[in-house]
Amino acid sequence: MPRRSEISPAAVRRSPRLSSASEAQKSQPGDRRGLFSCLYSGKCDNPHDFSLNLDLLKLIPDYYEEALDRLPIHDMPPDAADQLMTSMGRYGLSLGLLDPASNIILNTIALLPRDLDLRMRPGTTRRRSKRRHRETWSGVSAASVLSLRRFMVRYFGCICEEQAMRYLHWARGDLARAVLLVAHDLYDSETPIANPVTQRTQAALKCGAICGSHPAPDVLVRLQASPIPQEWLDAAAPFLKQRGRKLTLDDVEIIVRMLRHQDGAPLDLQVKLLPDTGELAVYSRNFNQGQGQVATRHTSSVNHHGGDFSLVTFKVTRNGESLASLSPQLHSRSNRSMISSCLEDAEKAYQKRGLAKTCCGDACEYTESLRMRLHGTIHAIYLKAFTMLPPSTGQGLIRDILFAGHCYGPMDPVSNIIVNSIWHSIVYPLPLPEIKEYHIIDTLSMLRLETRSLEGLIALVRANSQSGCSMQRAMEHLSSQCCDLSEETHTLQQFAAAAAAARHPQYAALGPFLASLTPDVLNDLQRLMNIGPNGVIPHESLGQIEHFLRQKALTMDTEPPKVANLCEEAKGTLRRMKSYYGTMKLYLCSKLERLLQKYASEHPLDPKYALSVICGVVRDSESLDRDYYHVNFLAASNSATAGNQLFFAGLNWSYPGEQPKPDFCCPLPLTYTGRCYYGKGVARKIVYPDSVDFIASNQDITRRGTANTDGILYADLFFDFRSDAQFADDMRKYCERQKELLQEGDEY
Repeated sequence: MPRRSEISPAAVRRSPRLSSASEAQKSQPGDRRGLFSCLYSGKCDNPHDFSLNLDLLKLIPDYYEEALDRLPIHDMPPDAADQLMTSMGRYGLSLGLLDPASNIILNTIALLPRDLDLRMRPGTTRRRSKRRHRETWSGVSAASVLSLRRFMVRYFGCICEEQAMRYLHWARGDLARAVLLVAHDLYDSETPIANPVTQRTQAALKCGAICGSHPAPDVLVRLQASPIPQEWLDAAAPFLKQRGRKLTLDDVEIIVRMLRHQDGAPLDLQVKLLPDTGELAVYSRNFNQGQGQVATRHTSSVNHHGGDFSLVTFKVTRNGESLASLSPQLHSRSNRSMISSCLEDAEKAYQKRGLAKTCCGDACEYTESLRMRLHGTIHAIYLKAFTMLPPSTGQGLIRDILFAGHCYGPMDPVSNIIVNSIWHSIVYPLPLPEIKEYHIIDTLSMLRLETRSLEGLIALVRANSQSGCSMQRAMEHLSSQCCDLSEETHTLQQFAAAAAAARHPQYAALGPFLASLTPDVLNDLQRLMNIGPNGVIPHESLGQIEHFLRQKALTMDTEPPKVANLCEEAKGTLRRMKSYYGTMKLYLCSKLERLLQKYASEHPLDPKYALSVICGVVRDSESLDRDYYHVNFLAASNSATAGNQLFFAGLNWSYPGEQPKPDFCCPLPLTYTGRCYYGKGVARKIVYPDSVDFIASNQDITRRGTANTDGILYADLFFDFRSDAQFADDMRKYCERQKELLQEGDEY
């Protein structure tokens, strides 16, 4: 069986079996979820005249006063002091991963000219600073609030701006604390906020800086992310912390030195072709002890596309940690204490306002955020299942996975998907396919599968509770378990209820099948699920699983599969849709195969990859003048130790005479699958790189969300999902609706 760490995107604490709805009220301090999101919510509370935005706008100027008091402004020349005041009042955002006042100090100094003289010359008359008013900071405080809110929304992707403001309120404008509060509510124990080197953190920081009208967003990101030598960090620790001591001019020069060190990173390695010599000169920085190093590796006779060549690689390593390492949020004890303190404040606020300590139910924003996170977790589970299947098996099993491969059952979610799909292919085989190789180009089919799997999981949790539980409580339980219910026991009735709630095509038979898997049988199946060194289940093991399930199917009474009897018009629609599918499949496959060849030429040290399965295609909503597609696909490696790799690609459909837009692809990690958004009208149906190019304007959110998965989908036409007469009736309605749309179009 796959290890838990390989399945779930985050390692979380196992919680006990859910027993009743009242347990939500008996949780210990620090365990209660949703308070931060719900209090002062228009849906869960009557906010009266309370404005969180005004509350933060009153609070943030205090941080600017603190930052200015901590700076040695009276020891600077008048011109330098004036420039520092101007820089802070315009662009000194509180955005960053330290405490707000320290962030303001860093962002202010980062924008000062590097040649600015900070030392008072002998004989210079000191000038008293002008009297400051809180209005001095009103503009930059408003910009800071906008940047903090934008960071929160873009970083998580499953909270709205109002929720972001509530979390920032409870964190008192401290960004790192606010993110930890969201992670607490959503059971996300490994949110990488403490690691600004991650692309998602950097992309969200840049989005926040742009929203706050910062003149150099890349400078702010580099300030947070670049490694600093440890000796400089140790020197900065006393004054770059919450309520730190007053800085001296020497301290300011330490910060300036850090900034110059960061600015020089692009110059660590330079390459120059010497004229008329045919020689290539490589210049590398001579780092001081402890600051970094340049390592050289020479490899000869590397076979690449049939030719041999010598390869020289240079790796520049800068030693040290980022400035965020000075934040107390890195320490788990202080995090737990901070969250408990915030929870106590929220509890007191609830009592003061005479409110119940529960949100308004299934319609509140906290519940919707939980649902989005669970959809994202389930999407990652299905991608993991695809990577564990051999390429040929994955393509052959796609139809059964999309049709009946739900992730609930007595095993871990990935194993449930594989076993449920193989069982369905044996007991209820789909009509013989006309197409031999299938790919997923209708992304709504995956969304439907994930939505129904979640419905089944929720029903299974609620059926297994002793006295019933709410929808929200069930989702909290699933979040704490990362959708893995394998350590809990369930009855036939509970499995049947889950399959019915999930609208499984054969729900009446799935419940008895799942209940028939005894502990000994489950142990045998889990043993066969063991992955090889390349992370893929061997063909032999899958063959044994199929043989075992085929023998078990002989003991079950099943009805023969039914095929819908379609009218001629419906048959014509099917032929046209399959022709379109074939055209798109050829186009996408040829593009992706060329991209993989290009990737291999640009990354000669990586394994070579061959296209395996396309598992998501959406049209770029930002491209209005051309067809530009975003694609997730799996590629199989030629290495014995490297398995299937998830990729993202951007593909341009060029028309004759158009200037083609360059195609590209990049690998994506499976351990962390990015942000999540699953609404009724729009959704994030594929995994995107953590890049500001996609999250800055919600470019990665596409139309047609979960509400569009109940009717007939294109995948039902492509994959011959003709199980009974209901399909024929759906096809008739589909054809009638297409006629209506054509007539409406003719009128215009």
